[in-house]
Amino acid sequence: MTVPTTLFSWPLLIVSSGLVGLGLVTWVGLFRPMVLRAWPSPTLHLSPLYLGAAGLLTSLAPLAPRALGMVMLVLALPLFALGVLAVVWLPGPLQPRWLREAPPWKDPYAHP
Repeated sequence: MTVPTTLFSWPLLIVSSGLVGLGLVTWVGLFRPMVLRAWPSPTLHLSPLYLGAAGLLTSLAPLAPRALGMVMLVLALPLFALGVLAVVWLPGPLQPRWLREAPPWKDPYAHP
């Protein structure tokens, strides 16, 4: 079984790269106050990282050797599911440390 060459798409590659970039900005914590106040969950802003990674794997799979391309497609499925799940919840090990350690009740703009 081979990876269909129709899966490669320049627009998907560009959009996925942008999503990974947005997700990495969230991962390093540049917008912590906004992330901690996000609705419906603070992990909402991490979903672009996982969705973008799934898109990158999907669009690059036809360019890889056959076996590696199939592995890339198989890995893209759980990444996509994690991206959708991250809108409302994400397991602790898949969150950045600063987000795991942040108390959910603390307002980052509150002054003591």
